[in-house]
Amino acid sequence: MILRRTTVGLLCCALAIQQRVPHAASTMYSGILGPLTGKVQSAFQPSRPSQRPIAPEYTAEPLEDPQVRRLVENVDPSLRRNPPSGTYDLVVLGAGVAGLISCIVGRQLGRKVALVEQHYMGGDCLNTGCVPSKALIAAAREAARPVLRGGDLGVRVPEVAVDFEAVMSRMRRIRAEISEHDSVRRYSEDLGVEVYSGAARFMGKRQVTLADGTELGFRKCILGTGAGALVPKELEGIPHLTNSNLWNLRHLPPRLVVLGAGVIGLEIAQAMRRLGSQVTIISPSGRVMPKEEPEAAELVRKALDRDGVRLLAAKLLKVDRQVASKSEGSALYEAPFGMYRLAVDTGKGEETLEAEAVLNATGRKTRTEGLDLHKAGICCNGAELVVDEQLRTTNPDIFGAGDVLPDRQRFTHAAEWQARLAVRNALLGERLDARRLLIPRATYTEPEVAAVGSTAEELKAAGVKFETFVRQAADVDRNRCDGVTEGFASLHVAQDGQILGACVVGPNAGDHISEVTLCMQHGLTASDLAGTMHPYPTAAEVVRQAAQAFVRAQIFRAANQDLLRGSSDPCNAVRAECSELGLCTISIDRPEALNACDQAMAKCIVEAARLPHARALLLQGAQAGQRGKVAFCAGGDVKAMAQVLKEDPQSQLPAVQLAQEYAAISSLSRRRAEGLPVICFMDGICMGFGLGLACACEFRVVTERSLLAMPECAIGITPDVGFAAMAATMAAGRCMALTGWRLTGSEAVAYGLATHLVPSEKLESLRRKLQELDFSSGEEVSRILDEYDDESRQQDGAILSVLDSVFTQSPTAKEAARQLKALGKDTSIDPRVREWVKEREKGFGQGCPLTQEVILRLLEIAEFAARRPGADRHQLLIASLGVRAALIDKDKQPAWTASLEDVDPAEVYKLIAPLPDSQKVAFDG
Repeated sequence: MILRRTTVGLLCCALAIQQRVPHAASTMYSGILGPLTGKVQSAFQPSRPSQRPIAPEYTAEPLEDPQVRRLVENVDPSLRRNPPSGTYDLVVLGAGVAGLISCIVGRQLGRKVALVEQHYMGGDCLNTGCVPSKALIAAAREAARPVLRGGDLGVRVPEVAVDFEAVMSRMRRIRAEISEHDSVRRYSEDLGVEVYSGAARFMGKRQVTLADGTELGFRKCILGTGAGALVPKELEGIPHLTNSNLWNLRHLPPRLVVLGAGVIGLEIAQAMRRLGSQVTIISPSGRVMPKEEPEAAELVRKALDRDGVRLLAAKLLKVDRQVASKSEGSALYEAPFGMYRLAVDTGKGEETLEAEAVLNATGRKTRTEGLDLHKAGICCNGAELVVDEQLRTTNPDIFGAGDVLPDRQRFTHAAEWQARLAVRNALLGERLDARRLLIPRATYTEPEVAAVGSTAEELKAAGVKFETFVRQAADVDRNRCDGVTEGFASLHVAQDGQILGACVVGPNAGDHISEVTLCMQHGLTASDLAGTMHPYPTAAEVVRQAAQAFVRAQIFRAANQDLLRGSSDPCNAVRAECSELGLCTISIDRPEALNACDQAMAKCIVEAARLPHARALLLQGAQAGQRGKVAFCAGGDVKAMAQVLKEDPQSQLPAVQLAQEYAAISSLSRRRAEGLPVICFMDGICMGFGLGLACACEFRVVTERSLLAMPECAIGITPDVGFAAMAATMAAGRCMALTGWRLTGSEAVAYGLATHLVPSEKLESLRRKLQELDFSSGEEVSRILDEYDDESRQQDGAILSVLDSVFTQSPTAKEAARQLKALGKDTSIDPRVREWVKEREKGFGQGCPLTQEVILRLLEIAEFAARRPGADRHQLLIASLGVRAALIDKDKQPAWTASLEDVDPAEVYKLIAPLPDSQKVAFDG
């Protein structure tokens, strides 16, 4: 087959590595959109000739092309008169992505904003980066597709012709169309930004001066001046191509040497080769994409080799250039080109290369020359800007954003979010941390490579424990149909399922990586990703199937296999007996553990509650009404959970346990919603999960020996959905949840937690009486219970007043603790009440501060409806610490991570998450 080409070029933005802490982006984005405010003062004037020269690197050519003229008219601010000198809330230097976004956010916040640009608005992305390069790559991809893959699909194309001038014309048209969005007119007229043209320099800590003498004062300033090509000393003084002026090419150079094997170099090299140039990449190491996963880099290297790109491991020694009859500028962009001779050291000797074009893609440097940063009190580390985690320079009123920053995260999307963060910190005084930005990265070669988070090499160097799960692209059905034979998705996953890093290689990898970025930013696990339904057949399944590999590995671990087998074993600790008239009595019988329920027992309660022939449910401890020490249910078996976690931190037992507990509570409330009378005998100890079960019942019977408590906070666990739903509506319940307050049976009735107080010796008689009912209505049950009820109540008005003032009205646990402390010192109140307050204050001090704040927030939003018990959450918070201290080591010194003073409200909201999938499945099942 003959591949004939008439000609074309490429690029994007550079590479990066980011650190992961979720939620920064979503925090910044919320609340900044909306209508623009403030009076629009347009400085737009009719077009006039540019009054200042544009640096050759930024000149858009050929000017006779109407699309180039359209671009320049849109984005060259020198074609309009500058507004007069003035003072602004925000002055932005640089009209690239970071600068433009800074202006938008500043205007959305109602501030007076000025923008200064000495070249073209839109920056690298519009003029010389993302937009033109992706248009070029699209053409190159179509040129290569029939040759590389057409035959495999049964489509044979005998000849491919590339019209390079048409390719470049299309690129310029697309660039001109998109430039409307970044135009001077749009920002000055539509958005109300004062746009200035010229080179700026600082004259003081809050003042800049332009080349024409215009002076701008500011309260805050954003530096968004970007970065430019770093020129090796061997190329100094020699005209050459960069990613900026490449787009001025009229003709395709027959031979092209690319210096550098990073993102820019690789994208341009592959595209230009596919469009007809003979391409050689010179890299000192001979490696491509050194900062990405080696497996991804190897696939790209093989693809370049198939395309015919030569990768030469060599050091550049010298460059000479000769120009024939054409001028320096035109010989750079069109035939007849000049001739370059490059001397390189390959390690085996010196070699000389000849080429009509040389592309410098060796790196980028920040653009801060001529700004006189020292006059503004801005320090630099060499040529790099010094900023803190809030992107603030050493001048607290000046912030940086985008490619001008020193962290090498030079992507358009990174610049956008850095600008949002910087402006909010500058204008609103927020303290958003740029290190929390999770920045995905993509290289638009074929195959495409995208990544987010850390690489395996970085994780190993940091000593992080993780496993890598991989799915090959060729094993995904859609890729098979499309003829994709190379590529993969890999996930680096921690023991708890958190995704630490990911890499996707293959078609549209940059689109697929966003799914993983979402998971990482919002704390979703590999299990959550694996459990997300994808349309079939789609290429995106490669990511889900990589996550599914993690789930399979978890399922087939020995400990989890034991857990699954245990879930199906028969349970003898819970019995269900139905009377002839339909009363189903569910008895919990594990006296040696005070009837504490493990996951198997909770599952049995679910099954018993769902018996279809039951007309009423009675839940009790098997020893109810008997003499001696008895218990209804002392809670979930958290001690067993903690022991399992101690032996196997990856165990799924806690998740399964909580799921089954939730299912048990929801099953009882569902039957109650169906109209069945649901009764509970809380004779003896009733705590934790036991109290949650009782609260799901309509009729809650206590005795003189009942002891009700919710001590979960002391071991770092939030109350379950059953108790939380009831506690949300009563001050006593909130007090129990936050301080571990224990109620007697009569107190439980007095404060509304129980409905009836029955002497323990009468429970057996009451049970027989209930068995004789036909349960045509709950009113009959209520009448029988009223007959046995001991009407003595012990509600204390003074304590009730304290409960209401402290636990109903306090917005935070911190405030509740403060009020308790103040009341404990108040000598004017009843000594008995003050002593009670001190006991509650002591209980407050024994709880986990973070859990206490989460509990109060949960109780504020709890809405318990019989058909929708999922309105509350049932979460396990740092339980291993609390359980260890309280039940295993018994040193009573849990290592809580913060005091109430130190609890971060953002961390509280982070933990108020949607119901975990495991609990949803249990509830729905």
